Amino acid sequence: MTQPSIGPEDFLPVIPAPVPAGGRTNVLALAHLHMKSGWHPAPVHSFTVPLWYGGMYDEQQAARERAVILDRSHLGRFYVTGERASEVLARVFATDTRRIPPGSIRRLVACRPDGSILDIATGCHVEAGRWLIVTGPRAQVRLREEVEAVVRPEDDVMVRDRLAESVLLSVQGPEAADMLEHVVGQTIPSAVPPGEAHEILLGGFRALVAHHSETGEDGYWFLLSGEVAEHFWENSLVAGMTPAGLAAFDAMRLEAGLIEAPTETPAPATPYHAGLGDLVDLEDAAGPREFPGAAVLRAVASLGRPERELVGLRLDGPRLAKRGARITANGRDVGAAVNAAYSPVLKTGIALAYLPATFAPGLARVEIDTDGVGQMADVVSLPFIPGPRELLLGQAGG
Repeated sequence: MTQPSIGPEDFLPVIPAPVPAGGRTNVLALAHLHMKSGWHPAPVHSFTVPLWYGGMYDEQQAARERAVILDRSHLGRFYVTGERASEVLARVFATDTRRIPPGSIRRLVACRPDGSILDIATGCHVEAGRWLIVTGPRAQVRLREEVEAVVRPEDDVMVRDRLAESVLLSVQGPEAADMLEHVVGQTIPSAVPPGEAHEILLGGFRALVAHHSETGEDGYWFLLSGEVAEHFWENSLVAGMTPAGLAAFDAMRLEAGLIEAPTETPAPATPYHAGLGDLVDLEDAAGPREFPGAAVLRAVASLGRPERELVGLRLDGPRLAKRGARITANGRDVGAAVNAAYSPVLKTGIALAYLPATFAPGLARVEIDTDGVGQMADVVSLPFIPGPRELLLGQAGG
């Protein structure tokens, strides 16, 4: 099985449908505290979430220089427990969860039968036979249902939804660990090394702590009960953390090259097109693995390199591109931006696009539409900013 021929009209950006008039969205458990902090809310991903508080760029600066706290509770999350939990998850994910050791947190990719990306999730292998899966923002229910569908009676595995029963908070920034000591004590941040996830007792309730970066800076996740989360949020603000919204978060993750599905992975993008080939395990010790999309991914992998790849665009001038902006090279239409933002660190506009593999990062130049005006841009590799903190320090020292 192979994918059909791909052209510039493929890989078009996914534009979320607006909430219909009179439609209802889910309410975050900490909405009253966000309101108290001066949030600017908007309906996104079926939830009403804070887009910003004091200001998007101030929040980005705080995340790059100190630490911010974000409410990530609009992401789906569910536990998969049982002796064969890793085996069950391996039936859904292109990433072989059986290879991930207990205590680890890893990105996972799930595909559709045609090889396109269903979701980019995060898996916390808390202990043997116990997983927490955190979905992307558009697969809160779909991914859980996919896992439930492959559980067999003989597996003796349970899938438990935690979307409405927990709060997911994220602390990001170079001073995250230091500030967290004032919130959860001195031992907890240092007890969870980068790339690990563990369950602890916090405020008398079981909580999950993961040392996990979402922005390119140091960071932690806390999965908490609603009661504990309220105290955690308020104490974090007292400790000096800045509340940050989705607008700042999205810009920072783009700088760090951390893509989300389906926003930056429109069909027919496979993990290989999206630069996520390292998350795909086509074989195990017994031979070829079987999971949704496996046959297509083997065909794409056999080509050595897909005909289009996700790259970054760094704009020359002050103008900004938008999601969906057309891209040309020598007068020829070559694609469209799947996302775009302003980078305060680079002090210019950035964008992501799937361009032909002949457009080599570091060498190629293209023109991108900015509201009717063409703006030249360099094709660059992702991430845009390998080490945001070090770059900021370097600019300050110069």
